[in-house]
Amino acid sequence: MMCKKLKEKVKNLYREFDDYLNANIDTALKVTTALRKVLASPVADILTAIIPGELDDMIRARLVDALGKAITALTILEHCKGSMEIDEKLKCFYEQLNNLDPNLQDAVLHKLASLMVCYLDGQRYKQSKYDLCTQAKYTVTKNENYK
Repeated sequence: MMCKKLKEKVKNLYREFDDYLNANIDTALKVTTALRKVLASPVADILTAIIPGELDDMIRARLVDALGKAITALTILEHCKGSMEIDEKLKCFYEQLNNLDPNLQDAVLHKLASLMVCYLDGQRYKQSKYDLCTQAKYTVTKNENYK
């Protein structure tokens, strides 16, 4: 009974999100998925490797800005707070992330995606809603890819 109520609440919450937010979630998940791949086999220019190349300059700039803000917001990575340029922040973030247990890496990348969505969306909702929607979208996508 309790699970049924929870499931219904999650469905209702998910309906609140619009197509714009869903597109932002897709973009953020593409970035964090690319970052996961970079962790497995490092590349010279991380930013170029993780930002989708088909984006126009204005969207790319917004995405890079959201990425920088999200990295700064992740207080578990204190070492990166002093970095000013996005390339420096991203390199520091990558180095710190690479030192974490793979399960913790996943948790940090999910939170990074959620924070990016929040900044891309103009912070219209509470962070917990972005967390939930990002996790739900990731889970659905992952399940679809493994069928």
